Amino acid sequence: MLKLIPNSVDVFSEWVAQRTLSFVQIWPGKFFLAIVLIGPLTFIPTMYQAWTAPDIDALRTATWPLMILVNVSAFLGVSHKGDWRLRLTMLAWIIIMLVIWTAALVR
Repeated sequence: MLKLIPNSVDVFSEWVAQRTLSFVQIWPGKFFLAIVLIGPLTFIPTMYQAWTAPDIDALRTATWPLMILVNVSAFLGVSHKGDWRLRLTMLAWIIIMLVIWTAALVR
């Protein structure tokens, strides 16, 4: 049972890596993988809004889709080069960002 999570994450990541190998070898794929470098910058407007906004509506900024894109880029990178812990962490970030973004849109 203890190996179920690492094995599941590795199987999914290897599947993603196999499906995206040709994409990450061309220049648009390399550019997509480089998006992860701007990741911390995408949080700056959201952090400012989170501390200064009077209500949740202020968190409906255009940076949320960019943060999700950055996390997908990072997961794609660790799918090709990463261990199961890093892969699981990136999957968790993507899921958390999607849930928060959906809540901000729905509320």
